[in-house]
Amino acid sequence: MHLTEWPQFSHIDPHTLAARAANPKVVDGQGTLDANTWREAGWTFRALGRP
Repeated sequence: MHLTEWPQFSHIDPHTLAARAANPKVVDGQGTLDANTWREAGWTFRALGRP
């Protein structure tokens, strides 16, 4: 879950994290992540308040 607006977490590289995640899923609770970038990196992406 992504629950902060801190830029060091909002601008993290999803490709780097995907290599470390066994099951890459993320829920963006702040609406600060780019859904397309995360999906292209192989993540299942969900965001509160967005389809």
